[in-house]
Formats: sequence, structure tokens, C-alpha cells
Amino acid sequence: MGDGQADMDDDADARLLAALEAVITSIGGEERSGQVAMARLVASALSGHGHAVIQAGTGTGKSVGYLVPAALHATDPSRGPVVVATATLALQRQLVERDLPRVAQALEPVLERPVTFAVLKGRNNYVCLQRLHGSGAQDDDAEALFDAPTSVLGQQAVELRRWAEDTQTGDRDDYPGELDARVWRAFSVGRRECVGESRCAYGEECFTALRRQQAQDADIIVTNHAMLAIDAIEGIPVLPEHDAVVVDEAHELVDRATQAVTRDLSPALAERAAAAARRLVEPETRERVDDAIGQLGETLGAMAVGASGPLRITEWGRDAVLALTAVRDAFHAALVEVNAAREGDPDAVAARQRAAGALEEVHDTAGALLAIDRHDVVWLDPGEGARSPVLHRAPLSVAGLLRSALFDAGPVVLTSATVTVGGTFAPILAAVGLDDDVQTADVGSPFDFARQGILYVARDLPAPGRDGVPMEALDELADLIEAAGGRTLALFSSWRGVERAAEYLRVRLRDRADLPILVQQRGDAVAGLVARFAEEPATTLLGTVSLWQGVDVPGESCILVVIDRIPFPRPDDPLVAARQRAVDEAGGSGFASVSVPKAGLLMAQGAGRLIRSVADRGVVAVLDSRLATAGYGPTLRRSMPPFWFTTDRAVVQGSLTRLRDELG
Repeated sequence: MGDGQADMDDDADARLLAALEAVITSIGGEERSGQVAMARLVASALSGHGHAVIQAGTGTGKSVGYLVPAALHATDPSRGPVVVATATLALQRQLVERDLPRVAQALEPVLERPVTFAVLKGRNNYVCLQRLHGSGAQDDDAEALFDAPTSVLGQQAVELRRWAEDTQTGDRDDYPGELDARVWRAFSVGRRECVGESRCAYGEECFTALRRQQAQDADIIVTNHAMLAIDAIEGIPVLPEHDAVVVDEAHELVDRATQAVTRDLSPALAERAAAAARRLVEPETRERVDDAIGQLGETLGAMAVGASGPLRITEWGRDAVLALTAVRDAFHAALVEVNAAREGDPDAVAARQRAAGALEEVHDTAGALLAIDRHDVVWLDPGEGARSPVLHRAPLSVAGLLRSALFDAGPVVLTSATVTVGGTFAPILAAVGLDDDVQTADVGSPFDFARQGILYVARDLPAPGRDGVPMEALDELADLIEAAGGRTLALFSSWRGVERAAEYLRVRLRDRADLPILVQQRGDAVAGLVARFAEEPATTLLGTVSLWQGVDVPGESCILVVIDRIPFPRPDDPLVAARQRAVDEAGGSGFASVSVPKAGLLMAQGAGRLIRSVADRGVVAVLDSRLATAGYGPTLRRSMPPFWFTTDRAVVQGSLTRLRDELG
């Protein structure tokens, strides 16, 4: 490196530090060494000095740590926009509504021009104005809803239409009420179903088009992991041209990318697509499509007989090949007929496009299923009750796809509060297809975890079995809640665990009106529950997956986090099982390479709910003795914040009681 380059790097570093100081001063924060180290590493990566993977613990100021260098990069005339991809809506909102406006305002005196930003979601997240204002004459979904206006769905449709007439964004996430997915589907379209702004009567007003234009002109584009995966892995240009990518909540990237490229096929999905085209194809073609759907239903139903869980498929039998071929070919014939008619009024054109998009999705999925190879994982969900069987196809690994489509395309930064497992970056690097040409750093946290918190493992409890949490663990849970005076977030690895614990605690604590229990229900939005938990310190909140991450309740309302068991993936999960088997066959340990890292990251996320500020204190209690006794226990414990560790029940009970009394 020459002196000129070194001087330029020094100048860039000085500019970065000045910008960071301006932002920190503006928002009234404090300079943190971890935040400075992170900002420098992000800036280095964005400048082309190798991708970066950064673990930034709670309280580091992670968002500012990457937004400042991203803003400097994106506003440099010689460079281009930066995409920031998140996993959760909560972080997306935080970035767009709080963090980015603050950063942009603080940097105005530092930069030569203002920093611009926009949020971009998938097309089906916005109201389609054509579906809203069109005649509906060829729209079976909307007709069905408005034919029954007094039904729950009909009432929701009326309310949604009223809201859609006034909204400035058309964004589903801005809708204030409850909304069934079927209602939203009647007023939105997917990528394949959209007629296109140039051909749509409402193209100039289109909510999606306006958002895309804003994103096209922005320095920083905030999106989600799914959109990033579709743009990169599937090669569909849903994001504007950009120069670099920052992936926050990076521990979710592999799962979200896998979900984004997974394809599903069922008789119900095929029937819905056929219904959209029923009025647009010849009677003979309708009959052929219906016959193919019936053949698919019979075949999948026969395959599902006796299946108690997901059924992995490595090769097709004769009946399945015939059924999938029939679906592929029948839907192709219908698609040709629908596409043959090009003229008509705007409503008719839009209806044909929606039908063509739905038909094409089924046709392509059936074809992809017929072409499976060793790089694919295919399984049948047998369904239950009235739910029909569903075929799923996912890639065995997305590492190679991410490497070639994302990391080879430009600078990428991965960051999260939890990206290491057992203190090493190796699992995340392997999962996303990176190797030694990457910078890694754990920039720490401003919290003193060993002083502020205790990790307690109930070593003497029996290990969880097939029946879930043992009764002895429920007894201990109740004892801990009483010692803490409520103030407890109890995290369970299954809905069954939540329901069993709720039943037990309602009986055990029936005479303790001072210790109310809040229980997450299936399908519930969690925001209201978490708000009530934060406002009422004596409460205990029981919940599952969605509460393991993103819950931010500092202060006295949460001094105890209880984890019922190590959250290993379900053994009947076909994708996890296939990935483990592939590692085993290559001479490694699939359990250690796949299940332990997934459990470790979720354990770290769950334990991270406890200490949210420098003043917080409390206990993380794990009611799974394997964390103390099993060979993989130390690896999982090293994945969690470095709390003071004990297996002494009396010590923990005493600590919680003293803290409860101190808080009053």
C-alpha cells in the first residue's frame, strides 16, 4: 500500500469518526468503543477490503454502527446505494421511523448533500388499486367476500376497502385492525399477477410503483431477507441497482433465504389458481385442469396414508410422476389460452394477468418437483383435519447460492447480536458459503453480564422427554416466579409447552392474584402482550417462538427469563434431517454442524431478553439439565451472554428474592 493510499485511508477514517461523533452527539448518546470498532470494520468492508461478519452485543448501538458508514458510502459520488436487509418488521420500522431520520439529520452538516432512504417490500404487501377500484366482474375472490358482507370476512373486506380509500401508503403493515389473509389476498397481487404499471389504468398512482421509485432514488434501501434472496438467488430484479449490502439480524439469513426460494404445491393451491382462470379458458381445458387437480389430490392423499408427520421424498413413484405431469401440462394449456387474449378493458386485462400469474406458479412448481435431484429436499406435509396434503421443495443448502449470487456481486456485511456459536464464527461462515476471505469481529457489549446476570441451569431436573417439560420442571418454574414476584418471561420451544405450563400455573398460583399470568395464543400479535408485560411488573408472560427474539423490556418488569428446554430443531423436520445426513455422509457430525448451531443461536437470542440496559439485573434459568451435563453443553453456554454460571438452586432463589424485595 502506497503512502497516498494510506493518507486517503487516514482521511476516510477521520471523516468516519467525525460523522459518528456528530450522530452520537445529536441523539444524546455516548461513544462506545464497540460501536466505533464496528463502524470502522463496516467502512472497510464497504470499501472493498473483504466481506465482514460482526457480532455486536445488546447495547452496542449496532444500527448506528453500520448506518453511518453506509451513509458515507452511499453519498460518495464514486459509489452507489446501500441495501440494508432485516429479518423482522420491528427492526425495519425502527430503522425507517427512528434510526435513519436521526442519522440523516445529524449528518446534514457533515455531508455535501442530504442522505435519502426508503423502505421496499414485496408487491403483495401493498393494496392493488386495480383490484380496489376495478369492476370486480371477473374477480371471484372479491365477489365472494362482498356477497356475504355480514360475515366476519365480509366485514373485514368492507373495513379494508374503507381504509384503502384513504391510506397514503397502501401498506398492509399500516392497517390498524385484524385482517384475515384471504381478505388481504382479494385486494393485493403478487409479482406474477401484476399487469405492470405501463399497462395498468392506476399505474401512476400504484403504491408499489411509488415505493419502488422512492427506493430507486434512495441512498439507503431498507428491505427484508426474503426480498434480498429473491433478488440475488432467483435473479429476479426486485431491488434497485446497489453497490453494497448490510444484512442485520444475520443469524436469520439462511432460514429466511431458504423460505424465500421454497416452493409449495397442493390441491388447494392448484384449485385457487384454476378458479382465477375458470372464466378465461375453454370448457375442455377447464375439465382437463380439474381432472389433473383431482389426480394430484388422490395421489397425495394415498401417499399421506399412515404418515404421522412430514414424509421425505427422494424419488417419485409412478403415480406421483403421472399426477405432477398432468398438473404441469394441464396448467400449461390453460396458461397458453389465457395469454392468447391480449386485448380488452383494463379490468379484463388485469384479471387475465392475475390468472396467468397463478397458473404459471403452479405450472413451474410442478415442473420443478418433477426435476428434483440430490441438491433438493422434497417432502410431503400430510395435512390434518380439513387441510389437504402439501408438497414442499427446498434447496439442500443455500451456501453456494448465497456465495455466487450475493457475496460475489459486491461488498456484504453480516451483523447480529448473535452470530457466533460456542465463541466461533465457523458455523455462520459455512452456512452462508464464506471462507477465510472475510473479516470477523465480536465488538462486545457495554453491559457487564457477569455482574448483572446469573445463568442458572437446573442440573438436578430430569431431562425433557417426548412428553415435553417434566412436572418437576413446572414445579421449579412456579418456585422461580414466586421468588421473582412475577417479572418473568418464560420461553417455550413448542405451543404444547406453553399450554401445559399455563394450565399448571393457573392451578398452582390460583391463590396468588398478585402474580397474574399472560399467555401467548396461537396466531396472536405479540405487541399488545409485550406492552402489557412491560407496564405491569408483577406479570409473567408465557410464549413461544416469536418471543424468543426482539422482545425489548428493560427495567424491573423482566428480572427472570426462563427457558424450558434446549431448542433443538424437531427431529422430524425434513430439511434439518437432510442437511444433517449430508454432513454425516461427508464424514462430519450432522448434529454438531446443524442442530447445535441452530439451538445455540436461539438460546443466545432467548437469554438476550434479560439484560437490556446497564441498570438491568436478573437471572436466566434453563430448566434443561442437559445444558450442564451433556457434551455439547459448554458449546451452547459459550453461545450465550457471559453471565455468572451456577447450578445451585438455593443461590438463585435467594438472589431473585433479594432483587424482588429491593424493587418492591
